Amino acid sequence: PDTNGQQVHNGRRSGRARTGMTHNASVIWAQRADTLYLTFEYLNASDVSVDIGEKSLSFSAKVGDKTVAMSNMPLFANIVPSESKWFKNDRCIQAVLRKSEAEWWDTLASDRSFKPFVKADWSRWLEEEDPGYHGKVEGLGAYDAPWQDDEYDSDDEDLPLDDLDISGMPDPAAPAAD
Repeated sequence: PDTNGQQVHNGRRSGRARTGMTHNASVIWAQRADTLYLTFEYLNASDVSVDIGEKSLSFSAKVGDKTVAMSNMPLFANIVPSESKWFKNDRCIQAVLRKSEAEWWDTLASDRSFKPFVKADWSRWLEEEDPGYHGKVEGLGAYDAPWQDDEYDSDDEDLPLDDLDISGMPDPAAPAAD
């Protein structure tokens, strides 16, 4: 340590390792034509603060005995803060940001120094040419499935069943054994 109590490594001074230290926050993200989905994966975070600006995003939270933060990350393009929201649960902090223009973003942050802390959310990711990227997939609502659609027809009745061996199957008309 030098005379100020800081650690010296390779000629550089760094803050003394201590509890309560602030660490860089990491975020995973995905996008649709007019929406961004961000997830900060921190268990049992407290004192959460998310500041959504038109061109920037700030985040901080206390996780255990440390603070994680991402200050004034400049976004790739503008968003609409009044139509954007965030929420927290025990597992993560999620934000849904409304883009001001429906366009593909090449990256989340316009400043490359944030790149090590921003990763793709592959579980939500869609490419620009994917059908769901620009909105609802035809025939599928939020809770619909193809078999619930009256127009859906699996063509099962067209399958040839004459070669199906059912000799070992129980007779459905026979009474159930007790």
